[in-house]
Amino acid sequence: MPLTREDARMHRAQTLLLVAALAAAGCGAPARYLNRSADLSGISTVAVLPFENVTTDKLCAERVHKIFVTELLARDAFKVVEPGLVARVVRRDQLDPAALSPEEIKRTGQALGAQAFFLGAVLEYDEGRSGGYAPSPRVKLLLRLVDAETGATVWSVSRERGGATVSARLFGIGGHPASSLAEELIREELALFAR
Repeated sequence: MPLTREDARMHRAQTLLLVAALAAAGCGAPARYLNRSADLSGISTVAVLPFENVTTDKLCAERVHKIFVTELLARDAFKVVEPGLVARVVRRDQLDPAALSPEEIKRTGQALGAQAFFLGAVLEYDEGRSGGYAPSPRVKLLLRLVDAETGATVWSVSRERGGATVSARLFGIGGHPASSLAEELIREELALFAR
């Protein structure tokens, strides 16, 4: 039985509503902090400490850390201390990047010649392949920039992104892996530091 004009209009309206709802899914405002009195232009050399992992994926923090370092280097906003040197100092001094004291931050900054540290935590990292018709990956990251001299947080953001793309939800195809979502979030946040 052919659709009436009214049925077709109703169907179109429902489809547009569904697309709008799917596009809005997972789009919450990030929690962001920027110390207005901090002089970001005074920071020329940074080190990226190993990221904390609070997920069940044992390797995701290392993957996200590598993505972060690559994106930071691509910005060319800071001189970045070689990650291998950072890892060596962290191991040698038996540091826990998730629980550094201001004294440890200052001492490590001096050892690495860094004026600030980027720290991160992977709070959620899920490829979203558990059932359903389309993958629905989710990523949630906490990123911070800490002054090496004072131990004060200069910048902090908590961001998440996830869910299947509209085409993946509607047709069960496509979608992005969690690593791509992490890369997008990191790239967006590091845009603040472009010089």
